[in-house]
Formats: sequence, structure tokens, C-alpha cells
Amino acid sequence: MIRKTIEITENVTSKLDICEISVGLREHLGLSKNIHSLKISCGMHTVFCPIVFIDEEDLSLSLPARIFDELHLPHQTLSLQGQLVNQRHLKLGPIIGLLTEIKEKDHVHFGSIHEFCKELAAYCYTNGCLLYIFSFSSYNKEMMQGYCFHQDKWIKTTVPYPDVVHNRIHSRTLEKSKKFLELTSDLIENKIPYFNDRFLNKWEVHRILSANEHLLPYLPESQLLESKNMLKNMLTEKKDLFIKPINGSQGKRIFRVKQTDENQYYLDYTTFSGDINKEYQSFEELFKTLYPRLKKEGFLLQETIPLKFYKNRTLDFRFLCHKKDRHQWKVTSAVARVSAEQQFVANLARGGEIYKTKEILQELFGEKEAGHLRKLLAELSIEIVEVICIQAGGEFGEFGIDLSLDEDGHPWIIEVNTKPSKSEDDLKSGKVRPSAKSIIQYCLFLYEQK
Repeated sequence: MIRKTIEITENVTSKLDICEISVGLREHLGLSKNIHSLKISCGMHTVFCPIVFIDEEDLSLSLPARIFDELHLPHQTLSLQGQLVNQRHLKLGPIIGLLTEIKEKDHVHFGSIHEFCKELAAYCYTNGCLLYIFSFSSYNKEMMQGYCFHQDKWIKTTVPYPDVVHNRIHSRTLEKSKKFLELTSDLIENKIPYFNDRFLNKWEVHRILSANEHLLPYLPESQLLESKNMLKNMLTEKKDLFIKPINGSQGKRIFRVKQTDENQYYLDYTTFSGDINKEYQSFEELFKTLYPRLKKEGFLLQETIPLKFYKNRTLDFRFLCHKKDRHQWKVTSAVARVSAEQQFVANLARGGEIYKTKEILQELFGEKEAGHLRKLLAELSIEIVEVICIQAGGEFGEFGIDLSLDEDGHPWIIEVNTKPSKSEDDLKSGKVRPSAKSIIQYCLFLYEQK
């Protein structure tokens, strides 16, 4: 859908408290030539303003400073969509708020999504949206503060209450806090859609997927770690296990345990300083080392699948999926991730590298089989997100699905991410990557549904 946008400027030349509307905008909106005042709303804010028509063909709206202030708009040139609610009421928008942690000590920074936010802002401007970044500390229903991107820098300013909110809080603790509950309660009360709804932990995802029989062939056997004997029994049966934190991300705090035929045990685990390998002569000795770490949080036991390697390195595939409308999903991008040497996870945060999916598959399986596998992985990704959306509850618009292949080319589900890393996205497809466009397009869909 082609969306025409209105250029909104502040009228600094006229002393009159009046809105100037171009003839081109009047004709585009279908406004009567005979009206002399207009109700203008943006977000939750509304003003009444006398109007005059200016003989210009562009879609332009010039507002006095008072109107900018009353609509809580930043004092800069804006590009917004506009639609008539009725012949005397013009609604401007959409206003998109992105909720995340903001570092403000020396200069403003949005952590791992800082550069991605610039792409979102650029795409918003060309599509008639106002994007701002806000945090819990800047949330005030009556007087919102947020960061808008203007002249190549982020400027903190008063902004309208949002029409749509994209949740990119990175901390699970913050997402479970009273502040988050109060904020989302406000959004629900004001009928403001927000996504992605929340983090999903690994055990929750496994239970949802394993309840669907057609997905069972793609799921490694997994159990929630609840006792010492459970670990011992599963290790005795499988001989090779991953122990993963149910709330972990970026390949952190993952253990791999192997039991030999001689009942010796080998332990690898990812740390911030690299992988440490240790050998133990008994299960008791192994568990004594693991217990202080395992008691701190919940863990998942998962059988180790003998996967296909690439140049003796761990290989997996990240498929980014985005929602198009209420029911349809699409694969926006796919990359192959290859681990650093002697690492058993392929995350970029652990030193991994990105390759093109097509090239890796062709090199490993041949051209004909590569096309089939790429299609199979994409279809499996869509199936996963559709199942989760139906059964997890809440509004989700983006997923990162991590898949692997075994030696026979059979796919395995490794992980599902509700807030996928933006460093592992397809960065070579243009200035604004497909995932940024897809997020804003879904925001526009939610706005239009209102």
C-alpha cells in the first residue's frame, strides 16, 4: 500500500495563531473549501485551530508553535500520515514508541539496538510515522518524553502518547517488574497495541512445540532440570547433554556434559573468557562443580544431536520471521552462523561468523538439495511461530528461529527468540534492512486496525 505523507512544519514567519493547509492537502483529504477551523489530533492530544488554505500543490501543513506544544510534537519538520475522522477532524499519525533501556551517562545509547533504531527512524520518516525511543523513567502518560532522531542525532523531547508500542526491553527482570506491569496496563486501558509481548523461556517454548505432534520429529529430547538424579539418569541414557539456562540468551552459561564408556565425564561451558574444559572421574565430582551454578536459576537438559559441521565448526541457521497481519507470517531474512574455533555455540556474541545460507547449503549438500533444504527450513520456521502465537498468548510480531541440520539434512529446532539480536541480521541488503521495514510495516498495520 502506498501511503501519502504530509510535511508538517512550524510556522515561524507569521505571528497569527493559524494553521496553513496547502490546496494539495485539502484536495487529497477531501476537505471542504468553506471550513475555517479544524480539530487536529495526534496520539491522545487534540487542538482546535483556525485554518487558511495556501496555494501550493504539495501535501503540507504549517502549524504555529502553540499547536506543536499542545499536540506534544517535537519542534522539527515532520512527515506524518493524515486522515479525516470527519469533515472537521484531522488525525495525524501514527506515533510509534519503542520501549527499551536507555543509557544517558555520557551520551545517549540504546545498547545493542542503537544502530537498528536509526534504521527504524529513517524508514518511519519516509513512510509518514514518528518514531521515538523511551524507557520506564521517561514514561508519563500525561507528558511523554522520548528520543527522536533529527539531523543525525538523538534529541530528547516531548512527544505524543504512542499509537503503537514495540517492546524491546532486554532484561527479563525489568519485564517482570511492577513498572512494566503498570505501563502495559496503561496501554491496555488506552487500547494501544504493543508487541513483542514478553520473553518466552526455553522450557515454555519446548512445552508448546512438543504438544504439537507434527513438530516432535524436529525437537531434541528435553527435560526441565529438577533434581540431581534426573541429570544422572538422562546423562546415563544419552551420554551427551546440553544444560541450558531457561532464560539464557546469546549462548551464555551453556554447559555440555559427556559421559564415556569408562564412566568418565567431560565438561565444557561457555564463559565470558572463553570455553573451559574439565575432566571428572565420577558423577559426584562433576555434580559438585555444577551445583553452585545450577542452583542460581532454572536449567533445561537437552540431548546433543550429532549435527552437520562446517569446516569442523558448529553450524546453525537464524531465520527472522515477521508478522504481516493478524494471521500471516513471512520469513524476512536467513543467515548461516558458524561458530568460532573450539566453541560449541554459533552465536555472534561468542565469536561466530555470518555466511549466506544458500552458499553454505550448496557447499555442504549440493545445489539441488540446497534449494529443498532452504525451503524446508523456512516452512518449519513459519510453522513454529504460528504454533507459538496461538498457544503462548500475547501479541508477537517478530521471532528469530535458530535451526540446525544433522548429517542426513534433517532439521532440528535449536532455539526460539522473541527479541532476536540485531547484530545477527542481514546487514548487506541495503541501508534499511528488511527486518526494520517489517517491524514498521506491522506497526502501521496495527495502527490502521485501530
